[in-house]
Amino acid sequence: MDSEIFASERNHHQRFRLIYRILLGVLLLGAAVLLVWVAFSVNTRSGWVVSVGLVAITGVVVAMAWRMDRERSDMLVTTGPWSQGRVYSGSQSNEIWNSMGKVIVRHQMGFRRLTKTTAMADRPGSFLYRKGVHLIDVRDSEDHPGWVVVSVFATPDLPTTMTDFGRGSGINNELLSAVPGHRRPGDPDLG
Repeated sequence: MDSEIFASERNHHQRFRLIYRILLGVLLLGAAVLLVWVAFSVNTRSGWVVSVGLVAITGVVVAMAWRMDRERSDMLVTTGPWSQGRVYSGSQSNEIWNSMGKVIVRHQMGFRRLTKTTAMADRPGSFLYRKGVHLIDVRDSEDHPGWVVVSVFATPDLPTTMTDFGRGSGINNELLSAVPGHRRPGDPDLG
């Protein structure tokens, strides 16, 4: 099935992110409780100032995370550092690789073939952005005979990354948009 492409990578990263976020949440909650306890032990006013400050900071962080992770209808991929997406094309595999190659060159990414259908593009880091990897798979579709399925999956270099400010999903979206004659999953033309 086409949806199973990169399934093991997605599951592996999902498990790690869940464990990391639980540990991070426990540590941050413990630190917050300790900070509030120390502030209240100094005096009541300090305790309330610290408590209100922590609630405000938590609200801002949650709002930022919600805002950054919203799905947009014009995107071909999911949001976040572990962005993924899939499109279909009636073009030949070589045409598809050549079209996506322009995006890879534009972003100065390293490129290496892993298998006949799968490649890895290394995203360089900069002062503002962390490094990352984009897995790209181009193969004949099992679900829609006569079509080629193109799948992409981005991962940051650090599994503890909370956000990449849209860089991974932006590049994945450019890669899938470059596919000639691309169709979204569920498009009636796929038949």
